[in-house]
Amino acid sequence: MVVTYMKTSEDAQQLLLFLNTWEIPNHDRRPIEHLQTKQQLLEFAKTQIGFTSEIDSLKEAVSFRNDVRKMIESGEADYINTWIIKRGLQFRVHRIDAKERFSPWFTSEKDSLIDFMLTNMMELIVSGSFQRIKICPDCKWAFFDQSKSGTKKWCSMNVNSPSGRACGTIAKVRRFRNKEK
Repeated sequence: MVVTYMKTSEDAQQLLLFLNTWEIPNHDRRPIEHLQTKQQLLEFAKTQIGFTSEIDSLKEAVSFRNDVRKMIESGEADYINTWIIKRGLQFRVHRIDAKERFSPWFTSEKDSLIDFMLTNMMELIVSGSFQRIKICPDCKWAFFDQSKSGTKKWCSMNVNSPSGRACGTIAKVRRFRNKEK
């Protein structure tokens, strides 16, 4: 059986939801793992990204998520290349309209959460959107950089952000105070 995933603009949002199942909340700054049981993984997959097929082992899903985070932070593609080889991800080319334009279509032999997220990532890479997924260096929140230049570093500059932390402002104030000393 070959499972094929056609992607839409929700790719980045689904990946961000998955990456942010590990976070450092503002109130106590202690890391929280939201995927501690297989049931939590099943619930997340179903309610957050609408994935109801086979779920990988908890250990493997968390390892995959952590490797994606490492890839984004370090820029090292080998973290994901290993998963592509391990999971046997393939791609085909298909026609997308009558004007003879073609596009890659990523497929997997297994209908699983990891393969779904991996093909999701590949579509984002091909579309040029993946480089806009960033990890805040302070709170480690994964976010999509919507700035015109694509060079945003911090998750937010204000407290009303989804992560609830103004990491950019905090860093600027810290830098200013260090210069004043």
